Amino acid sequence: MQTETALIKGLQSKPAALLQVHDLSISYQTTKGPFHAVDKVSFTVEPGSTLGLVGESGCGKSTVVKSLMGLLPLQTAITGQANLDGHNILGLSETALRDVRWTQVALITQSAMNSLDPVYCVGDQIVESIRAHLRVSKSEAWHHAEELFAIVGLPAGRLHEFPHQFSGGMRQRAVIAMALSLNAGLLLADEPTTALDPIMQDQIMARIRGINAQMRRSMILVTHDIAVVSETCDTIAVMYAGQIVETGTTADVLGKPKHPYTMGLQNAFPRLPSKGEPRLPLISIPGTVPNLSAPPKGCRFASRCPFASDLCHSTPPAAALPNTHQSAACHYIDRADEFRAIAQQPETWRRKEI
Repeated sequence: MQTETALIKGLQSKPAALLQVHDLSISYQTTKGPFHAVDKVSFTVEPGSTLGLVGESGCGKSTVVKSLMGLLPLQTAITGQANLDGHNILGLSETALRDVRWTQVALITQSAMNSLDPVYCVGDQIVESIRAHLRVSKSEAWHHAEELFAIVGLPAGRLHEFPHQFSGGMRQRAVIAMALSLNAGLLLADEPTTALDPIMQDQIMARIRGINAQMRRSMILVTHDIAVVSETCDTIAVMYAGQIVETGTTADVLGKPKHPYTMGLQNAFPRLPSKGEPRLPLISIPGTVPNLSAPPKGCRFASRCPFASDLCHSTPPAAALPNTHQSAACHYIDRADEFRAIAQQPETWRRKEI
């Protein structure tokens, strides 16, 4: 068995992962036919960087993350590639997945209470995950669990307690500790602050940012909160109706968005005005997302976009390209500066409600 020092050194020496997703498409089987939840999604997570996957509920963010962990229903149709350090992790057998989960890819779920077994103490669950992959003694694994609790800001004595004895924020920290237990090269954080109050949300995200700065893992952060992305992520991919509509560095995408949907998201998020400027009104995006059982022929945002033309309704725009400075799936990307100014006016979006 590994010595305690060898265990810790071995985990700390693991490099951050490189993830390259290309043309990922996912369809769920329903009684009314296939539901095309994700359509030709491509993005890259560079080693040690954090990608923010942003979009409204139902756009396919969590489906993408679950596909990387092999957690989708058996009848789900998945095409494309997700190369983790050069090896495609889509469509792996259950045996192969066990070798990938936690050691190479780890998941921080959005529902901590459902992620922890209620009849086992939290420490035993972390120890079990460690010993399932490494030949170490229980005492060595327990010592490592104590270290993990220190990283996430929990007293080591709480390892002996059960999930119901933890508050919501403490349970979420315990799930983060479990995700860190084998120092996976890629962390997937699927809306990790769901159902927490604003103060606890801020504490959890501050903890995740601190851990990422210390351990420099590659990470995908799934969220609908633009403020969290601006504070946490190096790059951003904006999803709408199963597709990535804009991608680039966080500073570029949030500073000067090029897709009308990204502009609409910013309008719907409260921002502090610059000194001497009036407070900007909150502007919602009218309409609803299209039915992905029968996706529209053209741009999927066209029915809600105040700038849409006949071309947008009939012809899909070129996909947003990963590994570029900034790219958007819009026919009129060259008019982005003009659209940004108009998009800040409430009447621009009200016209779509008629």
